[in-house]
Amino acid sequence: MIVEGIPLPKFVERNVSSRSLAAFGLGFLTVFYIVPIVFLYWNSLNFGDGGLFSNYARAFSDIYLVTLARSFYYGVLTTVVTLTLGYILAYYIAFRSAREKLLLGLVVLPLWIAYVIRYLGIQLLLFPSSPVVQLIGTDLGILFSTRGVILGLTTVFLPFAILPIYHALKSIDEDLVDASRVLGATQLRTVRSVILPLSLSGVVAGGIIVFILATGSFLAPAMLGGPKDTMIANVIEQSYSQTFDLGLASSLAVIYTTILLVLLMVFNSYVNLGEVLGEL
Repeated sequence: MIVEGIPLPKFVERNVSSRSLAAFGLGFLTVFYIVPIVFLYWNSLNFGDGGLFSNYARAFSDIYLVTLARSFYYGVLTTVVTLTLGYILAYYIAFRSAREKLLLGLVVLPLWIAYVIRYLGIQLLLFPSSPVVQLIGTDLGILFSTRGVILGLTTVFLPFAILPIYHALKSIDEDLVDASRVLGATQLRTVRSVILPLSLSGVVAGGIIVFILATGSFLAPAMLGGPKDTMIANVIEQSYSQTFDLGLASSLAVIYTTILLVLLMVFNSYVNLGEVLGEL
């Protein structure tokens, strides 16, 4: 058995097989994914007084539905802004920049920094006492507002949009782009008719990743938002750790996950995700 040209020790070859590796993977998924999901659904049910689905009845009250709607709204808004900025930056890196590797390194670098530190940096940057705010003379009302949440989500999740779009752009056959220009198409027409359709796989992949991460964000509304910017992850955490209402927290998590999966299934009915993502 050889891994990337490096021979493995004899005892590994004797004792490790494809079946054992598959069994380890399935066991890992069972213990750390399937079992917690089963417990989540089990805890969302009420086996005492009040009915089996009383936790879901509470979860569907107006205050929680508004929070759910706000979470998905922030997710959509963040996805649109992030994909717009991400496509422009990825296009520049792929086709215009003379320092492609350096810029890619700068895109990847923030991923090595914990989310809480990055959100804290944005928070400190927008504090009234920060040098930037002192320089321009106003904080623009961004901190502890909806704009602060969207700014934070966009900043933190932007690399997840840039990287798949960049990969899709670099996979485009340059002869197709050259042919478009030879036939008289302008730069804008070439982007709209050739480059954008051929890079759709990267846009879809980046959009899905950003949407899922942004919708379930906990730190952005907690550190950059106000009281009216609470998202579903914050409510679930408060229900579990502050009010110790495990049934409500579990039912909210189940509802959120179910809505997310349904949205992805609906999206897949219009855009074949398997076919599109297979092009990456």
